[in-house]
Amino acid sequence: MRIIMRLAGVLLIAAAVVLFFWQDIREHFTDRVNDRVIEAFQNGDEEVDVNSVESFITGIEPDTSANTEAAEEADDNLDTRGINISDDMAGVLNIDSADISEPLYYGPVTEAKMRNGISFVHEDDHLDMQNIPISGHRVEGAGIRFNYLDRAEIGDTIELVTREDVREYEITDIFNVDPSQVEVMDQNGDIPQELTLITCDSYNSDTLLFEERMIVKAKIIE
Repeated sequence: MRIIMRLAGVLLIAAAVVLFFWQDIREHFTDRVNDRVIEAFQNGDEEVDVNSVESFITGIEPDTSANTEAAEEADDNLDTRGINISDDMAGVLNIDSADISEPLYYGPVTEAKMRNGISFVHEDDHLDMQNIPISGHRVEGAGIRFNYLDRAEIGDTIELVTREDVREYEITDIFNVDPSQVEVMDQNGDIPQELTLITCDSYNSDTLLFEERMIVKAKIIE
């Protein structure tokens, strides 16, 4: 009985430590998967394997229909699935000043894509449109996705890495809007291309809702 009590105590302490450092653990595992996704994208690979432990910790959702060689060889205790990046991934968005380096997926935006990175908003959004709207979650307590977007400032540089080129944009405006103000995503004729980054802001602890959207506008550096 004494041994059982000691084991229970050790397990409780271990659980408390894990809970205390959970967001740091989540950030570490997410960064690890992100690095693999970005490297695979740059190498022209089609899929990236994510095991069940990584998926559980990060919330990243692999394509369960993937039939990769790694998945076929994986043992039952570490089930491995693939993230489709050849068809679903548009590029990589980097904002050094906000410690952001995220996989960017084609739209429409879905919860799964927001867990895996950031996403174009609409299904027909593409890299050559005048105003490219990109949406990302703010993950409380973890430095992933758009959680640190509020660290960006006007004049900072945003880098968008595609399979064809690397584009640089300068942040020109940062402001908040009501969620209904979708006109921030409107196309504006032939003026220089711009990015519109969108994330939640102004959390209301009474309603448990984000009441505003933070908008970061950036124009391409030509």
